[in-house]
Amino acid sequence: MIRRYLFPFLLVLLAFAVGCSNYSQMSKDLEEYRPPVYTVPKAAEGEARARPSDESGFALEKRKISEAKALWEKALKAPRRAETFFHPPSHLLKSLKPAVTDPGVAAAALDPRFSLETLETLAFLRNPGIKAGENRTRAAIDTYSQVLALDDILRKYTAFTEGLMTGVGPLKGKEPMKTKFPFPGILSLKGEIVGQEIKAVMEDLEIARREAITEVRKAYWELLFVRKAEKIAKETIGLFRHLEQVATIRYETGGTSYQDVIKVRIQREILEEDLDTLLEKQRNVETKILEILNLPPETKIGLPENREPLRMVPPLGALYKLAYERRQELRRMRARVGKMERLIEMAETMIIPPYTLNLSLYEDEAINQVGSVATKEGFSVSTRASTGSGLPIMPWYGIEDAYLRQTQQELNALRRELEKEEAGTITLVRNAWFRLDLAKREESLYRNTILKLSRAALDVSTQGYQAGNLSFADVISSYTSWLDVNLAAAREMSALGIARAQLENVVGAPLHQERKEVPK
Repeated sequence: MIRRYLFPFLLVLLAFAVGCSNYSQMSKDLEEYRPPVYTVPKAAEGEARARPSDESGFALEKRKISEAKALWEKALKAPRRAETFFHPPSHLLKSLKPAVTDPGVAAAALDPRFSLETLETLAFLRNPGIKAGENRTRAAIDTYSQVLALDDILRKYTAFTEGLMTGVGPLKGKEPMKTKFPFPGILSLKGEIVGQEIKAVMEDLEIARREAITEVRKAYWELLFVRKAEKIAKETIGLFRHLEQVATIRYETGGTSYQDVIKVRIQREILEEDLDTLLEKQRNVETKILEILNLPPETKIGLPENREPLRMVPPLGALYKLAYERRQELRRMRARVGKMERLIEMAETMIIPPYTLNLSLYEDEAINQVGSVATKEGFSVSTRASTGSGLPIMPWYGIEDAYLRQTQQELNALRRELEKEEAGTITLVRNAWFRLDLAKREESLYRNTILKLSRAALDVSTQGYQAGNLSFADVISSYTSWLDVNLAAAREMSALGIARAQLENVVGAPLHQERKEVPK
């Protein structure tokens, strides 16, 4: 009787053992599965062959994030010339490098004379706003470490708490499938989000550099004008002294009244007071330069090298395209749009229900499946009553979906703001170009025509007054006109340099032209 039932029992036991062994092998094959070569895209085929065959999705994404972090650090230390608003000359950057920490080196470079390139390089190295932007950029780059931190913690926790299946070969822990998906894809999106944030912060840094360089250029041209105005005022005071002597001689000989002597003296006193005002204005401009360079107020600033601004006005059509591509505010907004797009993509991956009910996901944990102590089934066998049959096991999905729709509307609003900023850039470029064109025409008018005529009128009136053929009122008018025209010519020359600096600031890129220096 026992032999009658022994053979069927052994047959069932053998089938069960074979089934268990096949299931273990199937699970192992699933864990170690790698797609065939022909499924790898051609662009990534070389990369797939270069990396080890056992490199998992996590390891690949972590390696990509580490490489991206290294590239951003390199871009911060040595930015590409084509992407920067200002790149200092290599010889000045090398010689003035100690000025980053030593104010004495910067002070020595400004005395007794300094060039515009020297001033720009010192601003590039010492400006506090630029330093703050660099610190924020480094902080943003360090965000990559936070991207990896949570996933590493989860994976380490799983590795230390999961059960190990002993078998042939080394012990290998089997991680739960639901901790593997969608974490590698989410990790990749996190890296892209951080990359977009770093792009925006890098544009903030470039804006800080652009503003500092523009301000120091404007201060240079303003200081150059004040210095020229002081020189013109001193020369004109000398002319008034000479005219006062002539008026005194004519008064003593009875050729004119004492009123002429008094009028000349009044004009001279007014001009001497204006000279004192120019000296105080010079100190104000010098204080602005010290602020930009972060130097103490007692630092002495020498004479700026005499130079002429560029008189070539670039074509307006090319400036529109250049500003659209290079203006930092536009690039920063594009980076923010890219960041929000990836945030929404990550939220959709984590919020929107998948195509499966996840009834067949399992974890490598000890489960008592049979007997009187059975606590949990190996697989899900039913859905929750609160969700109903065939619905996702996400009761709060509606609330999260509302948040997703809100974020999508915020993205649409950000895109509209980008369009508004792009349209406003056209107006900014047009106005800046108009100021440059106007400054060029007015500077040319004073330099080529009005200045020469005013000088000729001054010489004729002086000779006529000495000969007694011209009234004193006409002489005073000629001297005053000469002073005003001289000052206006100097002002228009500096205004031309300032207008060009403002145009480059609006465009966000240098307008490459060689600068011409004038004799000292």
